[in-house]
Amino acid sequence: MARKKKVEDEIKELEEFEELDDLEELSIEEDSIEESSGSTKKKEIKTLEDLPGVGPATAEKLREAGYDTLEAIAVASPLELKELAGISEGAALKIIQAAREAANIGTFMRADEYLQKRAVVGKITTGSKALDKLLGGGIETQAISEVFGEFGSGKCFAKDTRVYYENDTLVHFETIEEMYEKYKALNGEIPFDTGFAVPLETVSVYTFDSVTGEVKRTKASYLYREKVRKILQINLSKGRTLKITAVHPVLVFRDGLKWVRAGELREGDILVGIRKVPANTASVANEKAYFLGLFVAEGTSNPLSITTASEKLKEFIVSFIKKHDGYEPKVEVRRGLYRILFRKRTAEWLGELSNSNAQNKKIPEEILNGNEEVIISFLAGYLDGDGHVSKSNVEFVTKSRSLAEGLVFLLKRIGISPTVSEKVVGEETYYRIFITGEDRAAFERVLPASLLKNSKIPSGGVGRYPPAVAKYLSKLYTRFRLPKKDGETAYHILTRNKDVWFTEETLERIAEYFKDALERLELARKAIETGETPKLPFSWTVLRKYGFNDRQISNYRTRGLPKREPRRSEVIFALMKEIEELERTAKDALKFIELIKKLEFYEVKSVELVDYNDWVYDLVVPETHNFIAPNGLVLHNTQLAHTLAVMVQKSPEEGGLRGSVIWIDTENTFRPERIKQIAENRGMDPDEVLKNIYVARAFNSNHQMLLVEKAEEIIKQKAASDRPVKLLVVDSLTGHFRSEYVGRGTLAERQQKLAKHLADLHRLANLYDIAVFVTNQVQARPDAFFGDPTRPIGGHILAHSATVRVYLRKGKAGKRVARLIDSPHLPEGEAAFRITEKGVED
Repeated sequence: MARKKKVEDEIKELEEFEELDDLEELSIEEDSIEESSGSTKKKEIKTLEDLPGVGPATAEKLREAGYDTLEAIAVASPLELKELAGISEGAALKIIQAAREAANIGTFMRADEYLQKRAVVGKITTGSKALDKLLGGGIETQAISEVFGEFGSGKCFAKDTRVYYENDTLVHFETIEEMYEKYKALNGEIPFDTGFAVPLETVSVYTFDSVTGEVKRTKASYLYREKVRKILQINLSKGRTLKITAVHPVLVFRDGLKWVRAGELREGDILVGIRKVPANTASVANEKAYFLGLFVAEGTSNPLSITTASEKLKEFIVSFIKKHDGYEPKVEVRRGLYRILFRKRTAEWLGELSNSNAQNKKIPEEILNGNEEVIISFLAGYLDGDGHVSKSNVEFVTKSRSLAEGLVFLLKRIGISPTVSEKVVGEETYYRIFITGEDRAAFERVLPASLLKNSKIPSGGVGRYPPAVAKYLSKLYTRFRLPKKDGETAYHILTRNKDVWFTEETLERIAEYFKDALERLELARKAIETGETPKLPFSWTVLRKYGFNDRQISNYRTRGLPKREPRRSEVIFALMKEIEELERTAKDALKFIELIKKLEFYEVKSVELVDYNDWVYDLVVPETHNFIAPNGLVLHNTQLAHTLAVMVQKSPEEGGLRGSVIWIDTENTFRPERIKQIAENRGMDPDEVLKNIYVARAFNSNHQMLLVEKAEEIIKQKAASDRPVKLLVVDSLTGHFRSEYVGRGTLAERQQKLAKHLADLHRLANLYDIAVFVTNQVQARPDAFFGDPTRPIGGHILAHSATVRVYLRKGKAGKRVARLIDSPHLPEGEAAFRITEKGVED
């Protein structure tokens, strides 16, 4: 009887952490119990099934999740095993402790023994002896090596691209070529990479953070230029044109915001800009700003005058000049037109405008520097002088390209995005600026400053949000089940594939659906907590993924939650987990809606590669690597990773590990053509080199983390081959995490997820003796007043997880400089190297 009771007690103990189906398969050997002492003999653990409480079913679940060795179990967390195997946290802890004892993990060793263990750590040459020396012999296995860097060349704009910048606080609006020549004369020009650069000291531009949607004033450090033979001409909706190099990253909307190279753009793609450019703060008297608008629209230099058919405008001009300049201007009347003539006193303060003609007029500097009220008064004057309001649009016409671009710029500063077109009449080109769609109503802000009291502009028209945004929001919405509200457009956009641009009003109504979902989810949560049958804003069939069959689900939906345990707790757990997930989805949708309200969208009409044979230019902005107008750019560090992918395949005598490579590409930066070039120039068979590199494109952070799990399968498959995996590249590590987790509110969640990702990478590095090499993006420390403000993305989580951190920057005459900024066993230092056809070399 005592022996039988011992067996029953052991089964009862196992039930605490083993599933019922496992218990059915469990058999307890009689000879495992010593009758003489009544104690259980300690069993040698060699497989997962030998672990206490792990039966065949649980072992199968663990293996499917990638935990197929004792070592993998030993370094897991109890929470991970609890989620995967459906066991209690206490049971998971017992399993992990047993695996640690069996795998001899968690014990201490003497430092001299540890030194012997490190003697087997592999090193991969970078291709540069100087860089290898800096890194203590090369990139190490059993470690994560991170590189991050600054601006790279080859990503430039055509010379006639307009930019605006501030020197101290004064706004300038000119072509990037004009800006370069101005600062070249002031600061000199130096060789830089494959072109030249001009240092900047007091110049700031406005930059856009594609994660938070913030627009901020940021220091620019250099102007760069190089020569190219061909350039891309990207024709966009609203009459916009970009002329940029093919490698230049542009911000697009593809199931969210993504940076892609311009050469990858296709017709129908959606480019993203910002809706409103920040205005400056200078104040100009409303009457003066209005007069300047009139003069720019209708003024002439020979004689210096304004001609108008409006008696009201004539009276305003005479009154303004008498008050401002102290004289009464002469007025000539011919064929119903008034010509008001100005004296030298007026010409003096008009400056360049007093000598301008219809072809070279531009926006006065004091207006460019004005606040919104100044800009509105100026535009009202221009509208009264040479504008036209109809039922369908507002229109400005000018012969001056500079003035047309300036008017667009002013309109953007009050949140209006006009359409521009060119019309050639005879030998003259006219630039027509249209304000249509939803922007027509926004333009009503200008009308109170108008003296002619133009008629009210009708609202409505074409919306500002593209179908791609609707499809993205509808994808988030499909997990919910909410009633339609009055047959409105917002519901149809969320539930049907509607290929239309939609309005701000519709976007607001879409936001209401997600707010409604949050309210209903909270009501469902409270009903479950009080034991009632909840009214779910989603389908009960989601319980399928938690292991419930359709008959059970139907019973719960019609009869309520089960009464008996443990089934009741299982159903409640599944429903609560689904509610939490859907709350995150709804909140993400609302954050996304707030972000896109700050954005402007342009459809790509065509992309052409055209002959250029001239200088292209760029602004170097270390903090964000982009500047507003034109669209921004983001740095990628890819050259070193490509070189390592080749060098790791060499023999140990040549600095390699005779290994294969796994490459997780998050930003479409892997280039097999570059691999072939490096291999050929290093005397290797390029086709064989390519065969030993396994590449996967990660489309979001979840996919990126999944690919790390899949990478382990390849590592195991090739472990016994003559080319085991010795290098895992993630390029770049933080790109998706940065773009998907928007704003400070998601920072904690982002960092927790990144920490889990890094823990998985560390596990692979240590368990399989491979080198993990990750590239990173950069931003700037806003509190850095001295030295280089550049810092890598990822915060303390990444800073403490990376074993070795290397900062790359440009040097003179085409050199690159690597600085070792963090290592557990190496001193800080620098090494210079070059990028050539061989990749990285001295």
